[in-house]
Amino acid sequence: MIALSIKDKGKPFILIGAMIAGVLIQRIIGHGLPWLMYVTQIGVFLVILDVMLPVELTDVGTAMKKLKPTALVLFINFILIPLFSWSLGWLVLRGYPDFWVGAILYTLTPCIGWYLIFTDIAKGDVAWGIALLPWNVTLQVFLLPVYLYLLVGRVIPVDLGSLLQSVTLYLVAPFLLSFVIRKVIIATRGHEYFFGRFKQNLGDVKLWTFVAVIVSMFLSQETLKFADVNTVVLLIAFLIGFFVVLLLLTLLLGRIFKLSYQDNVTLAFTTTARNSEAVIGVAIAAFPGHPLVYFAIILGPIVELPVLLLIARIMLSLRHWIGSGHAAKNESA
Repeated sequence: MIALSIKDKGKPFILIGAMIAGVLIQRIIGHGLPWLMYVTQIGVFLVILDVMLPVELTDVGTAMKKLKPTALVLFINFILIPLFSWSLGWLVLRGYPDFWVGAILYTLTPCIGWYLIFTDIAKGDVAWGIALLPWNVTLQVFLLPVYLYLLVGRVIPVDLGSLLQSVTLYLVAPFLLSFVIRKVIIATRGHEYFFGRFKQNLGDVKLWTFVAVIVSMFLSQETLKFADVNTVVLLIAFLIGFFVVLLLLTLLLGRIFKLSYQDNVTLAFTTTARNSEAVIGVAIAAFPGHPLVYFAIILGPIVELPVLLLIARIMLSLRHWIGSGHAAKNESA
């Protein structure tokens, strides 16, 4: 069974520390350091490349062996969630457009790895979860520009040229480069090395590079106003509402479509866990000078970790009820 490492358990506190450090140092200096944005951009590119490197696209067809639940996952992730996220943001955050945009961006892209840990903890179908990775990666790369233009652009206007440039630089380029690097390393060092020691080291590099990105990102911006930061309670309410509704929805749909317990667990985590690293670069390029957008995106995984742990406990406690519809179907067959 996959277990949360000490580093994973401490991730929310590490990210909180990085945000506090960036904001405090910037306040001590008294002004932003715009040149650090170049450091941020390089760091973001490396983080996204790190996220995409372990994902093998050759397993796309494997997920289709479970056609119904796979179609359900893709419908929730790429149709339902974008519309729900925008609507929930309108209800909770419409008076704070930067937070609204950040919240939408955070929820738009499904996680491409983190959710597997929680799927395993709750005894879900990890193999199917792995097979969903190529779908989640590929579709979010190609659909994110559409979401940004149609949904995010209704809150804060987005320049189409800047949008396409940011998506190309921070999603398409790492996507293609990761494919080449993965092929080269596997060809020269072997599959076991790449998905063993190399992948393990990637996790450490990604976390600390992301920390450096957060610090430099806030240092490069103008000072955050305390009045703005006080509204973070609304952002947390949005995030908790998002996770609660998604959990209840996946439980309901699992019951309606008579999914097995294992499939229902995987469905729950692949739709609730999000991929903040993938959108932070796009946000920096598309919304320069909007630090509260970045703040909202970074706050997401801080709230997400304890919520996912709670969801794992809930799924395990409801195990008999969740799987009962599938069991009854099998007995009647």
